[in-house]
Amino acid sequence: MPFTVCVASDVAGQKVNLELDFPVAPSMGELTSVTEQAFTSEAQARRPGSPPYVVSKFQVVDAISDEWVEVIGAHQLRHNCQCYAFQPHSTKHTESQGQIPAAVKPRYGGYSSTTSYQPPRSTYQSGYGPSSPLASSYQQHSSYHVPSTGAAPAFPGRQMPSDAPHMPDNASHDEKVRIVFENIDTNKDRVIQPEEMKRSLHMVLDFSTLTVEDLFRKADHDRNGVVDWAEWQRFAELYPTLLDSLYYRLKAYWDQLAAEQQIEMARQLLAQFEANERNAKDAFDRCVAEAEDAQRRLTEADRAAADAAARQRAAEDAARDSSRDVDAAKQNRAERERDLAAERDRERQAQQRAQEAARELEAAQRRLAGAQQGLADAEAAERRAAQALHDAQRDRERQQAIVDQATGDCQRAADRHNQLLAEIPRAIEDAIARLQAAEQALLAAVQRQKELGQNAADAAAAAAEAARMRDELARLLQSLRDRQEPSRMAWLEAQNALQDHHARIAELEAALANERDQRKMLDDQEKTLVEQEVKLREQRESLEEKEGALRDAHNTFFSATGRQSPGRSASRSPALAQRSPLYSGGAVGSPYTRGY
Repeated sequence: MPFTVCVASDVAGQKVNLELDFPVAPSMGELTSVTEQAFTSEAQARRPGSPPYVVSKFQVVDAISDEWVEVIGAHQLRHNCQCYAFQPHSTKHTESQGQIPAAVKPRYGGYSSTTSYQPPRSTYQSGYGPSSPLASSYQQHSSYHVPSTGAAPAFPGRQMPSDAPHMPDNASHDEKVRIVFENIDTNKDRVIQPEEMKRSLHMVLDFSTLTVEDLFRKADHDRNGVVDWAEWQRFAELYPTLLDSLYYRLKAYWDQLAAEQQIEMARQLLAQFEANERNAKDAFDRCVAEAEDAQRRLTEADRAAADAAARQRAAEDAARDSSRDVDAAKQNRAERERDLAAERDRERQAQQRAQEAARELEAAQRRLAGAQQGLADAEAAERRAAQALHDAQRDRERQQAIVDQATGDCQRAADRHNQLLAEIPRAIEDAIARLQAAEQALLAAVQRQKELGQNAADAAAAAAEAARMRDELARLLQSLRDRQEPSRMAWLEAQNALQDHHARIAELEAALANERDQRKMLDDQEKTLVEQEVKLREQRESLEEKEGALRDAHNTFFSATGRQSPGRSASRSPALAQRSPLYSGGAVGSPYTRGY
């Protein structure tokens, strides 16, 4: 089925509204492509050299809320809907508010309709007359306005059903005759069947079957079983109040149908408004939950960053302590090296003393050898000289004392030498052992320093990562808080839209109920007038029959007596015409002069 979309936009500083036809409902891509082609051709024709037209977004008039909303999907498009195309904002182009003209077909090249079918442009009208209570809520919607960001223009009310006739309040008598005839003639054969007459009068005026059959006989002038157009015109002249009643009750029927359809459409969209409100509330709740979760994670990140900073400070303190331990170990190693050097000096001095003791030992040994040689010489002298025995003995005793002294000195020198030789290795070994222990302590301190340095670096990296995570979570929390207010506003707007929609439905239902109450009141008045008109018509016909009988008797009497009749009477009694309101061009006091 052909699908028409009216698209308005700014072209060369003026508002242009184009009627674009599609074989079926278009997708967003198809609508964008056709719109850009059509408006590019329009811009080139109005101002040669204009840049290509580019669409940034669409807005469409919502059929229920009467507000401009952004088009996010093709499901928002309706046949003959009004859209507005926005161009990208730049220094050369800025959207301006203004009246949207009536839609026209594209008049320039570059765009061709995708179908040969061109449906007539529907006009947006509420279908309610100026006297209708339902019309008041739609009178302000008289024209389109250009949408702007944050502002929604007015839009006309909903269309009447496609098969609803146009029934003006101030219709002429001929229009009423034609419209009522077309509505009663349901099978469109250009005549009114008895069943059609019966169904219409029963439905509209609740006449009895006998009254309906009698009225049909009066309408069927040629007695052929149907009422044609000429007979219906004659019947309408005879029963103008009945015609008014049929016309305005049919009009009230179509008005009520349109109002009920509008209420039904509003009720159908109520679920969408409720879903929008729930979705907006869910989005706001999710945003709040995400913000609370981000706040919790940020608090944990703050604690983690504080812990990491504390661990970093502890690692740095341990590293500094390790550095001091390394310095102390180095100092200890230096002291041990100095001790080893001192021990080596003492070793050299001991070796020197040992060498001196060795020399003393050698001297003592030489003395011992000399003393022994002297002893041998003395003993030889003792043997050679008896005379010199006494001197030799004394000399021997003296030499023996010298030998004993030299032997003691030699023994002491040997003991000292051995003692020094024994002390030298132990001191060096102790010094070497202390030096090795100092070197091992130094190596352990250096390794500990490296480990603590790595721990400090790891702690610094962990602290930096914790700070980075904390900054990211802070930015995320700020972003969520920034999104939270628009989400809350969207929820409030959805709530307001739902409340407005409820209020609109209540307003429409109240207006419809008020309309029904007024129509019922008028129906009660009308029934009396219509019944009065039928009775008056019966009385009129009875009087006309009596008048005809009197006229015939009058003519017979004058013919029998040979007299000449004084003149032919008027076909209608002036007094009767004065008394009957049925020939005054309308029903006097009829409530339908103002309509429903």
